[in-house]
Amino acid sequence: MTSIRIFPTYLSIKSPHYKTQSLDTSPEAEEYQFKLWRSRPLWKKAELVANWTKGTWELALVGISHQYPDASPAKIRREFIRRSLGVDISLPGNPFDEQRIMLSDPITLALDVANILNALNIPYLVGGSVASGILGEVRATQDIDLVADLPREKVNELIEILQPRFYVSEDAVLDAIDSQRSFNLIDNESLGKIDIFILKDEPFNQTEFQRRTPVVVRPPDQTLILPSAEDIILQKLSWYRQGGKVSSVQWRDVLGVMKLQGERLDFDYLVRWGEELKLTELLFQVLRESGIEF
Repeated sequence: MTSIRIFPTYLSIKSPHYKTQSLDTSPEAEEYQFKLWRSRPLWKKAELVANWTKGTWELALVGISHQYPDASPAKIRREFIRRSLGVDISLPGNPFDEQRIMLSDPITLALDVANILNALNIPYLVGGSVASGILGEVRATQDIDLVADLPREKVNELIEILQPRFYVSEDAVLDAIDSQRSFNLIDNESLGKIDIFILKDEPFNQTEFQRRTPVVVRPPDQTLILPSAEDIILQKLSWYRQGGKVSSVQWRDVLGVMKLQGERLDFDYLVRWGEELKLTELLFQVLRESGIEF
């Protein structure tokens, strides 16, 4: 891997390339907002992610109740899944169907799953929009992304602990391990979705996993394992490219982490892996749009 050194000079909203997170926010207002977020401990950021997401879920339930005032709990569940996850799932004989939805939040749900993984000594990290929301711009999230180093010999024990609270397919888990892809959990209580990606053997994925770190998300001592800010930037840039470079959400998440972390980022690491992953052009574009001059 070759080494290219860059020397960022400052982060400035006055840069001609700077782009705000949304069109209706002025650079000055955004600068103030990021300054506030930067001053907060990470657990406060996690609290905001939890509250904003739960708020959107509550609004979705209110809308369903207004549209279907006489609907059964099973009908409300199916409609909530369709609206929040974009899929139509109906599991015959599901004992949770006639129960009311017990809304949770992504931080609580991630902690619940993390506790199960920890109990089985399965290493993991929480990535995706939960990680970028804590390390960058706060926003609501639709689901939770985890990376787990899950061996086949622990699958039966994992499924036994997950059920009946979580819907999980053993075949999907085994297939994910064999292909180093992902499988899904759906919480029957809150209907939250967790995507668990199997740790890949690729050099970047292994490096990202080695650099992960525990972060307190609920004082005094409840922690989640998160990737570094540099690695969530690189990972989301990779997803952005894989998705055809059309996801404004992924791009905005990357900008948010870049702007919040600013000069604390390891730019040599970013450029080194950006080159290795063939993300150099996208990386330098996001640097410019974040107001980072070099």
